[in-house]
Amino acid sequence: MVIIVDSDGIIGSLNPNDAHYSSCHKILSKLIGKNIRFLYPATTIVESITFLQGRLNQPELASKLLDLIKENRLDIAPVDKKLLQESSRLMHLKGSKHHTLFDCIVAAVAEEYKADAIFSFDHFYKTKGFKLAEDLK
Repeated sequence: MVIIVDSDGIIGSLNPNDAHYSSCHKILSKLIGKNIRFLYPATTIVESITFLQGRLNQPELASKLLDLIKENRLDIAPVDKKLLQESSRLMHLKGSKHHTLFDCIVAAVAEEYKADAIFSFDHFYKTKGFKLAEDLK
């Protein structure tokens, strides 16, 4: 089973003050023991570190995420020209300001890897035909 991890899944898992912290850990505990490949788009990691360091002023959490990268503990999906082109196909600039190119990249990675779900709380992905990790049985 392949699950693509979005930034709200990363941040919600790391930050005890996040609104999704409890939900993230319930979902993760439900998935423990299953044969799951968690895949992190490179851009999602960059977005998450930037958000943790800047907007949330949580450099220690950003550092934890950097350590996971340094220790090669994350399965990172590269974002190349082809994926960026696919993402641009999904992007609607006149739509919601909350649905960004980062979200479209996550969706394109999910398509590319034929993901079973996306670890996110953004219902944008459902409108694109994806299942969220919280909906897995």
